[in-house]
Amino acid sequence: MQPDSLLPLLLPHPKSTTDTSKPDTGSDHFYSSSQMKTFPKSSFFKEKRAPTLPTPADIRAINQKSDNVLATNFNRPQPLRIPSLGLFVKYGADVTIVEAQTQIMVREKLQGRVPVPEVFGWAEDGGQRFIYMSLIEGETLQERWRDMNDHERWTICKELRYMVEAWRSLKQDTHDYYIGSQGKQPLNDIFLAHRPELTGPFQGVKAVKQFQDACGIEISTDVPIIFTHSDLVAPNILLSLGPNLKVAAIIDWGQAGWYPAYWEYCKAKRVRLNPEHFSDALQEEWRTKYLPLIMDPVHDETYYHPWLYFVLSKGI
Repeated sequence: MQPDSLLPLLLPHPKSTTDTSKPDTGSDHFYSSSQMKTFPKSSFFKEKRAPTLPTPADIRAINQKSDNVLATNFNRPQPLRIPSLGLFVKYGADVTIVEAQTQIMVREKLQGRVPVPEVFGWAEDGGQRFIYMSLIEGETLQERWRDMNDHERWTICKELRYMVEAWRSLKQDTHDYYIGSQGKQPLNDIFLAHRPELTGPFQGVKAVKQFQDACGIEISTDVPIIFTHSDLVAPNILLSLGPNLKVAAIIDWGQAGWYPAYWEYCKAKRVRLNPEHFSDALQEEWRTKYLPLIMDPVHDETYYHPWLYFVLSKGI
C-alpha cells in the first residue's frame, strides 16, 4: 500500500504544540510522548498541505504497511516519504532533535549556499524521535557516481567544495568556544558512539586539547574549531534528477557539530562506501582524486595518522 493512500484515514490529527516564532536552534528537547513541536511559518503550513503533520502513531502505521523489512526497526527504521505532502520523516531511537536544530541553523545561516531540507517540526514518542522535513526529489551521489562522466564529476565536486567552505566559515562566539553538537550538546559522531567521556561538550580555550586528550589523539599543533558535517559521504549527497546534474541537498546532519578542523577530511577519507556502488578501485579514486577537490587534504603525519591511530585503537 502506498503511503499517500492512508492519509485520508489519518488526517486531521489532535492539536500539537506550535511555535509562531522563528525555529528554535537551542537545546530544548521534548520528553513528553504526547508533544509535537511545529513551525507554522514553514512552507508546509503556509501552503496548507494539511491541517497538521501526521502524528508519530500515523507515521508508524503508514510505514508498517510498506514492504520494507526495516519499517519496524526501532532504532533506525526506514524513513517515510509522503510525496503528496512533500514530506519526508526521519525517525527512530537513534535520531536526535539536535539534528533538526542543526538543519534549521544551517538553512537559516547559509540560505542559498547550502541546500538543506526545510524542517517543519519534530516530535518524541515512545523512545523515538521524529523529524518532519521537506521531501527532496533526487538520487544520491552514491547511486549516480559510477555512471557520471569526468566533467559531471568535476562539476559536482566544485559545487560541493563551495558548500563545504560555506559551513566551515560559520563562527562560534569568540568568548564561547566548545567542541560539541549544536547548542552545546554532546557530539553524536558514530566514531564516538557509546563513549560518553569522548562526546563532551568540551568548553573553553582548551576545548580542542581536552577533546584530543580524552580521545588519545596526539596532535601538538594548535587546531581551530570548525563547524563540520562529519558524515559527508556519497549517500548523504542528493543530486537533481535529469541530465543536468547539480547538488539538490546535503542530508543527514545527525553527526554534525563543532570539531577540530581536521575531522571533516579525516572522517570522509576513512568511511568505506557501499561496495555495490563503489568498487575498491572506485573508492580509491574517490579518496585520492575527487575528495581533495571537495575539501583541502590534511597532512598525513601531522593530522591523519594520529587521528587514524585513535580510530583503530577504539576498534572502529
